[in-house]
Amino acid sequence: MVFPFEHYIPSLSLCPLFQNVALDKLPVLLNSVRAEVEEYPAGTMVRHQGDRYEGLIIVAEGILETRIDDGSGRGMMVEYFRPVSMVASAVLVSSNPVLPVSLIARKDVTLISFKRDELFSLFSREPAVLKAYMADAGDKVRFLTKKLRLLRFGTLRQRIADHLLSLALEQETDRPRWRHGREQMADLLGVARPSLSRELSMMSQEGLIQKMNRSHVGLCVSRLENLLEERPAPGQILP
Repeated sequence: MVFPFEHYIPSLSLCPLFQNVALDKLPVLLNSVRAEVEEYPAGTMVRHQGDRYEGLIIVAEGILETRIDDGSGRGMMVEYFRPVSMVASAVLVSSNPVLPVSLIARKDVTLISFKRDELFSLFSREPAVLKAYMADAGDKVRFLTKKLRLLRFGTLRQRIADHLLSLALEQETDRPRWRHGREQMADLLGVARPSLSRELSMMSQEGLIQKMNRSHVGLCVSRLENLLEERPAPGQILP
């Protein structure tokens, strides 16, 4: 069918893919291609790791979680997609469009998907859409590079330090806001929540973290930066 549920168009105008398309032109553009609307309740496995990625997914409502599994039953959260994010834009245009992560509905979600051919039709009709798509794909590659850099640090303390310094850099302050709850942060770092809480408490006692509450955390930036330069002692590397 032609683009369904036109009441999503105002929110899609905020999606990076369409942010440079005039609002009065967007309905005409979207109605020139076919799209699908998918709805899933919280907890649903929307796509499995290893599935072919046949079309671009945009989160219209809810929260979509991406997780990567190591094959032994252990998994780690990679990121959350909120409205109106594009999902795996770089994967779709790769030579082998297979999802490296699973997609799970963290909350009830509504997804809008454009098959590859329909997406390419949008590109040909509106060059601004192609430009925005390529920018998003490039940003995603940078994000995953940072993620891999975070995971390569041997100790939990170093991974926490890297995460906190990233928050400080992003927010341009040594007292950044938490971006995740404790449970989500544990998932992000690939550790159990008790281990994370224990390490944060120790870092606070040692002065690496100066002040910490539910909304903000104060950092001793120089000491955290020095921590990242240290080589882990034998036995410190976490599985």
